Amino acid sequence: MDSSPTPHSLLASHVFLSFLLSPNAPVFTLFTPLSFLSFLRSIRRSFKNNNSSNNSQQRPKRKRNSKNKKNPENDEAEPNSTNSQHKLDVRVLLSLFEKLVSVMSLIHLDRFPESLKSLIQTISEVPLTAIESCGDEFQYSKLVSLCSRILKEVLKPEHGEPSETAAEVLKSLSSIAPMPKSQVRTFAVSFVTSLARDSDGVRRALVNFPRYLAIKAPDKAEPRGMSVEFIMEVVRVMELEDQIGFVKYVVKMTQGKGNLRLLGVDLILKLLTTLKDPLGVNSMVEEEEGKEAWGMRCLEALVKRCSDVSAMTRARAISNLAQVVGLLSCSDRATVVLKKFMGFGDGNNVTVGGKGINELLRRRCVDEKAVVRKAALLLVTKLTALLGGAIDEVVLKTMGMACSDSLSSIRKAAVEALSEAFKTFSAETVITEWLHSVPRQIADNETSIQEECENVFEELVLDRISRGAASSSSYIGPTSGSKEKEKGVDEEMQMSFPPGILYLLREICNGEVSPWVKKICTNLGKKKRLKHKIVTALQNIIKVSESIWLNHSKPIEKWTAPSGAWFLLSEVSVFLPKAVDWDFLHHHWQLLDKHKVKGEFQSPFVQKNANGEEESIECNNVAWASDRVFLLQTISNVSIELPPEPAADLAHNLLKRVEKFNMHSTEVDAHVKALKTLCKRKASNDMEAEALVLKWVDQVLSRASRIIETFISDNSEQDAETGFFTPPRSGPSKGRKSVRKRKSLSKAITAIYTIGSLVIVCPSADMSAVTPLLHTIITSGNSGPKLNKLPGPATTLQQEAPSFYIQGWLAMGKLCLADGKLAKNYIPLFVQELEKSDAAALRNNIVVMMADFCVRYTALIDGYQLYNQDHKVSFRSL
Repeated sequence: MDSSPTPHSLLASHVFLSFLLSPNAPVFTLFTPLSFLSFLRSIRRSFKNNNSSNNSQQRPKRKRNSKNKKNPENDEAEPNSTNSQHKLDVRVLLSLFEKLVSVMSLIHLDRFPESLKSLIQTISEVPLTAIESCGDEFQYSKLVSLCSRILKEVLKPEHGEPSETAAEVLKSLSSIAPMPKSQVRTFAVSFVTSLARDSDGVRRALVNFPRYLAIKAPDKAEPRGMSVEFIMEVVRVMELEDQIGFVKYVVKMTQGKGNLRLLGVDLILKLLTTLKDPLGVNSMVEEEEGKEAWGMRCLEALVKRCSDVSAMTRARAISNLAQVVGLLSCSDRATVVLKKFMGFGDGNNVTVGGKGINELLRRRCVDEKAVVRKAALLLVTKLTALLGGAIDEVVLKTMGMACSDSLSSIRKAAVEALSEAFKTFSAETVITEWLHSVPRQIADNETSIQEECENVFEELVLDRISRGAASSSSYIGPTSGSKEKEKGVDEEMQMSFPPGILYLLREICNGEVSPWVKKICTNLGKKKRLKHKIVTALQNIIKVSESIWLNHSKPIEKWTAPSGAWFLLSEVSVFLPKAVDWDFLHHHWQLLDKHKVKGEFQSPFVQKNANGEEESIECNNVAWASDRVFLLQTISNVSIELPPEPAADLAHNLLKRVEKFNMHSTEVDAHVKALKTLCKRKASNDMEAEALVLKWVDQVLSRASRIIETFISDNSEQDAETGFFTPPRSGPSKGRKSVRKRKSLSKAITAIYTIGSLVIVCPSADMSAVTPLLHTIITSGNSGPKLNKLPGPATTLQQEAPSFYIQGWLAMGKLCLADGKLAKNYIPLFVQELEKSDAAALRNNIVVMMADFCVRYTALIDGYQLYNQDHKVSFRSL
């Protein structure tokens, strides 16, 4: 049968089986091992030849050689050749297999073990080899069904010991376990799982089959994963005792060789997430020790592998533990057991495997392998729900540091972990770490991380503030006889809003956080993702704060809004000007403009050089100035929507404030910017707006020039007096003259700073009267023979009024940015001052200005690279 061509051999096989099935046929006489093996070889050869024929048809045909030269390959292509290959007719095989099923009940293969083994191997290979031969899915399904029936017949006692036969069948099917999902794999899974309902001997073989598959599992990740899934299909249909026995085997695997430890870690994940009640929380009988303990054994083994010597095993164990925690924590009972196991029940002090889970997280979050660090961050994210309101500070700091990791995947995982902690807890430590680590990711070079940063900021900051403020929108101040009035203002403010809202607003104003908040708000605004409810919420927070302050009979001139409220409102109002209530802004502007802080609010430059009792300013004064600045920015943003008359009145008031030169530097910038915006609103066209801006700029410049000139003149006449020594002399003030000098210095500093702000707002303004004054200031500290010939006082403002001297350089730098000719003349002076100045503040400011010059006047700066090479300054790198 096996030596003839395929059609002939199949026909002979049909004849052989028909003889065996004929009535009164002498089966034991006709059936011989040799004939049966020949029959099986014909089946295998039919599939093999058909597959090779299909492959040969896909190859390009070769040209024939010369006429007289014969080629064996060409002979195979001849239709009448004995080696010709014919397409396999599946219907012939189906009929043949149907007869074989009937024959299996007539023959006993227990006497012929080689024939039995060959039959099992042949039939087990048919589903794999026949997949290309079958024309449609129906034919293949019918063929696979017949194969399954044949293998079931093989397991009967007349063909040998069922346990041994089943082991041979399962062994022959084990090669399918690592294969990807297909019809072949479906057949194998269906057949193997159906054996769970068979005899005891077959079930014993089935119980040992998962262990055999585990030993034979490949090392590559994808085939290993398919083997794990196949194993779990088998374990799922096993009895509970057999499942527990396999669990114990897997736990022992995690203590073996490296490949077995890795496979055991993957199997534990599937066992805990697939089988029912792994932690025994639904067990009604406590005596069922196995059912109660097997899940805990798996968890212990998984935690131990989190410190494995192999980085791949560590990463997989941590990642799998995170998945287990995420899935099992959905149940309240399982959550209690997990918290107890992880050690979060009593102050995070319980240990697992001799090491606390927090200690494990600390180590793995800074592991040398990136895949382990990423898995550890995922575990922290999943454990957040189990932490009971307290996160280990070291772990929290480690997550913050991971946001600056060199790998984008680690940074993204750290952002997700910190954000999950922020969603769950409103603790100040969590809020602080989140604000100092996540918003700065808006400057990341990965677009996906930037988008994630925007999403979590919108959800955790803007939406949280909106919801929290909405809950207090119906606030009504307490009556005079209520107990609420006895409480402090701060305490009542905290009670008026959900926990963490006021602290979140306060931390947003932090100097390390606010630049990133501005950028995020700008990005969200450009994408039109800012909602009107955030503006309403911020206005409500400010109103509630004012109401509580007045209800406690506090003087309104000492009231300041919650830190961060005005700042955030100023940022979002750029894109939501119509959402801001003008009456609300007008009321608070009158409030802040009418009530001045107690005492003179000086420039911070003067504070550093004044006497000891005047070195500091009350925090209330600083908050008051900050509120004014951010309120002005908000007004500037909203002024486009203002009617012309209110805009004109507000511009007049702002101009009067600027001309007094008694504001903080940040207030100056806000006033000047608001003035320019209001002028555009007041004017009917662009030309008129430009004329209005130039008019008030010239007016302010004239006043500022007179103040500066007067200060320089007074200083040159009284250079022998001691009122301007730096550092200041110890001792009491020197009377009215000393106070007058300090006020004059403060006013001059504000005036010179105002000049710099005006240059930025209106570069086209006439600075011819200001330039000589600034030249006098910046050259007053030079003592070279050439510089002594320059016009100016003989006194050194650098020593007597260093703050004024530094502001002179800053203002000159801004003028140079607006005027190229002026920059060409004064850049050498900037370079010279950078080299010889002993004032660190001045050198830092000049470096910043030189960076701007590099962008604006690259050719002028290039000439000074060699000149500054010895001083380790590279202007090109700026």
